[in-house]
Amino acid sequence: MEYPILPKQMPARIKKVWQKSNLLATGIFVIIGAVVTGILIATGHFKGVPLWLIIGYFLLVLLLFIIRQVLIPYRYYFHRYEITPEDLAFQEGYLFRSITYVPINRIQHVETEQGPFLRKENLMEIVIHTAATDHHLAGLDMEEAMALRQQIIDMVKVAKEDV
Repeated sequence: MEYPILPKQMPARIKKVWQKSNLLATGIFVIIGAVVTGILIATGHFKGVPLWLIIGYFLLVLLLFIIRQVLIPYRYYFHRYEITPEDLAFQEGYLFRSITYVPINRIQHVETEQGPFLRKENLMEIVIHTAATDHHLAGLDMEEAMALRQQIIDMVKVAKEDV
């Protein structure tokens, strides 16, 4: 049986956001490694640390960066959503796939968020809050995100009136 693929996909610009986020995270880990190495050298404890451990750390950071960059197209393909009158569905994952269904009547409130990378690409994130958890739908066009937010709010109002 083929795993279902939800119909709505994010704009392709989200790939640039993921690439920049990956680059930033890698840069932070390289800086942390460099600072720790510098402290070890400055304090004279560098001789007690095997060189292969430090090289291994930087190689691991590089390997994880490459793997995450290569997997971005797969992540994009499986990062989808769907809205029905009864629920919202969020799909993610390329190796371990999941679809999360959130009943409309369980939604408490809806937020929009936008970090610097999303803002640069004119994208926005919607956060759906329930009593149990939050669900994030990142990478929507700003106009689409605002319209979707209003659509969800209207659907929640109708669902709450029916109860």
